[in-house]
Amino acid sequence: MKYAHEVIDLLAAYPGREFRMAEILRHVSRGMPLAPASQEAMRRGARRVLDHLLDAGHVHRCGGNTKSATYAWSELGHALHKNPAHLGPDLRQ
Repeated sequence: MKYAHEVIDLLAAYPGREFRMAEILRHVSRGMPLAPASQEAMRRGARRVLDHLLDAGHVHRCGGNTKSATYAWSELGHALHKNPAHLGPDLRQ
């Protein structure tokens, strides 16, 4: 997955802290301004990573609907981040 490394690095560095999608995208894009089409493609890619991490139990969604939701790395996910062999083949890099 294209943005898995960046999303995992951000969320796992602060287990339990809630991040909005805009904060995640800012980290993934390294703060560079993007064209609307590129920004949408990046949002879809980051969302795909978050969906996989949610399904695996590494991340949990904190309230709100899809547009206003925040995401946090779970404490269990933090322990698994130290050993990436547990992440599964689609999220390992």
